[in-house]
Amino acid sequence: MTTFTTFNDDALARYLIMFGLGDLHASTAIVAGIENSNYFVTLNQHDEKSEYVLSIVEGLTFDEMPFFNRVLQHLYYYGLPIPAPKHTLDGMTSTIFCGKPTFLFPKLPGGHLVEVGIEQCAAIGKVLAEIHTTLATEDLHRDNPFSPDWMEDTLQTVAKHVTADELTLLTRIAGEYEAAQDLDLPKGIIHGDLFRDNVLFDGGEITGILDFFHACDDFLIQDIAITINDWCRDEAGGRCTDRRLALIDGYCSKRELTPTEFEYLMIFEKFSAARFALTRLISGEPGEYLKDPKEFLSLARQLDEQTQSVVS
Repeated sequence: MTTFTTFNDDALARYLIMFGLGDLHASTAIVAGIENSNYFVTLNQHDEKSEYVLSIVEGLTFDEMPFFNRVLQHLYYYGLPIPAPKHTLDGMTSTIFCGKPTFLFPKLPGGHLVEVGIEQCAAIGKVLAEIHTTLATEDLHRDNPFSPDWMEDTLQTVAKHVTADELTLLTRIAGEYEAAQDLDLPKGIIHGDLFRDNVLFDGGEITGILDFFHACDDFLIQDIAITINDWCRDEAGGRCTDRRLALIDGYCSKRELTPTEFEYLMIFEKFSAARFALTRLISGEPGEYLKDPKEFLSLARQLDEQTQSVVS
């Protein structure tokens, strides 16, 4: 894992002038990301240092940036722990650096969890529901980039890199996922990537929800399923029922699930596992993947064995 876009300090210093937040003191690459290029940036103004995160957005267009701006500003306005982009001196929040869309965020306190327990799962479920209900008050739209058509196209791309059994499994799940698009389930703007590495905790408090660049229109339970698949597994990769129930209870404390959502939730967990298996399979060449797809291939198989699809 690495940064995709690099630059020298002089170029960064010139870019930062437009924010009027001080002179560049230091910058450090954040090598944990697999999609965008992120850097910690320290500025010095009047002998006081302040810290920020520079996010260079890879693979998305400038035309998409107003949507992400509105999502972030809306959630921040309503008090959620979201890093709102900093404004330039002339009022812009999305800017251009190295020819790519770029945001400068305040660096939030806290860190990523090493161990996850029931209390943390309940907390993330609660804040996820708050994200959904808050975004429902704003007229926002972005097509789902991980649609059934995307899944079908990606399957063709990765077919030669998976076993025959894996291809059969993913193809069957893709067919179920396409059929599920006709279900009468609540939709809205979802985060789309609420993994543990996109959440900051300070003690027992959530201090930051990061990386909304997968946000789009989708079934709300797809977002819950994505979150469960990362937060509610044990060290061996098995599903942890206590954590899953805590996350769902936390979510329902702010937005009650419908009976149909309860019925289909585990099936959407299977769809989510297949989706992230595919995104990892296209993250690099075989043997050089940025993250191992086997983790989600195994989870997809486990969920497939535990569910009997009711999607017709």
